[in-house]
Amino acid sequence: MQFSRLIIATALVAAGASQHVDAQEFHVGAVYSADQLWGGRIGLRSDDYAQTLLPDSWLSAIGNPTIAFEGALNQWQDSNDSSDKLTALTLSPVFQWQIAGEQRPLYVEAGIGVSVLDGTTIGDRNLSIHFQFEDRLALSWQYSSASKARISLAYTHYSQADLDRPNDGLDFFSINWHIPFG
Repeated sequence: MQFSRLIIATALVAAGASQHVDAQEFHVGAVYSADQLWGGRIGLRSDDYAQTLLPDSWLSAIGNPTIAFEGALNQWQDSNDSSDKLTALTLSPVFQWQIAGEQRPLYVEAGIGVSVLDGTTIGDRNLSIHFQFEDRLALSWQYSSASKARISLAYTHYSQADLDRPNDGLDFFSINWHIPFG
């Protein structure tokens, strides 16, 4: 548990130290895994400086997505043992393509980021190390033309790319509510 407190403290310090970056969106979500794991996710998304990371020619080649950075805190629990939990701090670039709608757009989102976990096992899953990659794919719908608030359905995979063995990984499905501010 000391490690999870360290993660949370580090996140709070980092958020306070980076006041020059304005988050434009808060999100909260519920997650579930076929491995009988469930949990939640809270996070912030910002597009400050993200669009300048890749040359315009590269973005044009992949369909001109918008890019944002997303930081989140996740906690998962084994459905069969409520004391068996994992907490993860994640940071990921998110690429977003509008695929339909003008008044109420539908988006596809994808990203590969990094995460740090406060443990290496949950349920019967052995992740071996605290460092994991976070791969995601989502459909996101802006449900009101008057608001930029969205609902998304996402698939997220955590794995450490065989840096160590075993590498059981984790797969989650989630529903998230994205609330713009600022």
